[in-house]
Amino acid sequence: MTQLVNRLWALGCSHQSLVISITALMLLGLCVTKSLALGGDGWSNTRLKVEHQYTDYNSYRYPPPIPPEYPETVWLQYDPYIADFPEHRTLVRLTQAFGPKDVMQIRWQYSDLTDNKNQRLYFVQYAHDVHPMMNIFANYQYLRQPGWLSGWMTTVGARFNRSGWILAEFDMGYIRNRVYSIATDTAGVHPVAGSEHTVETYAPMASFRYSFDGSTAASLRWDGSFARSSSGNVDSHALTMTMSRHLPTRTALHLLYRFYDNSAGVQSHSSSFEVAQYILWNLTARVSYRYYENGFDDPALAVNLERGAVHSNSFTLWSEYHIRADLKLHLKLRRYESNQSIRMNTYLLGFEWTI
Repeated sequence: MTQLVNRLWALGCSHQSLVISITALMLLGLCVTKSLALGGDGWSNTRLKVEHQYTDYNSYRYPPPIPPEYPETVWLQYDPYIADFPEHRTLVRLTQAFGPKDVMQIRWQYSDLTDNKNQRLYFVQYAHDVHPMMNIFANYQYLRQPGWLSGWMTTVGARFNRSGWILAEFDMGYIRNRVYSIATDTAGVHPVAGSEHTVETYAPMASFRYSFDGSTAASLRWDGSFARSSSGNVDSHALTMTMSRHLPTRTALHLLYRFYDNSAGVQSHSSSFEVAQYILWNLTARVSYRYYENGFDDPALAVNLERGAVHSNSFTLWSEYHIRADLKLHLKLRRYESNQSIRMNTYLLGFEWTI
């Protein structure tokens, strides 16, 4: 089994385009077996989604540099502890239905993080209805970020839907990543050979949603992550609770709270509020606010953070407009601010076309 996993890993790392080629052949084969079931005729419809996201930074600075004891020494600036935000992100998604029970999705995403960091993501999923109330699915995802991270993930799961009143889902994911670290010489100037290690992660998820009546529903979701590597193990848990209320004014209110905790001493709290409104039959708008707080039990983990923790606020305005019955336009504007001297606006433009 270990040899098989290693061979799959090597295949994905050395031939990223092979994933796309195999997926395209699978899609073509399914189209032939389903009598070329492409297009919007009946159950066999094709949906194409294309979007681009741009982030404009008003303020983004790294933690203060270490004061050099020797002025002639050039010091490299380290990235902050928090994750990078992509400046540009492009997504292309193709969803193909093969009759009333089978759906396949292919997705490609490119993120431009910094001048020397970019990320490519390839994703394919197949779903099948085994019962009017039961759906099973499996997916595969490959991620490549040169010089820092590469890996793949596979997930299998099932969804249960009882006429919208009771929704339940469970899936199990396996992630295998290679993490690369690039070291520098004693002067901290020239890069030298770094190290790499493999991280294996088991990621189960379970969610349950219940509608009390025709206008009120609540949901509970648990995400687990159990990472194993030669440098240590980290177990994490995330609990998300949501309450939704639909009003006679064609308005929906959503309240969300999320708690995260891991064995490395990292905890976070997040709460959000969203208002969704049908303005016209072909126009929907959403306004949301999110507060996020991240803290650490071990002060050493927060050495690169201002005030030892992350606090952020974000406001999002999102709209969906049906230009035609088969063509939708997506627009999003997000304002993000945090106590880490980061302020930015994110703009998203997307189209979804049912062929």
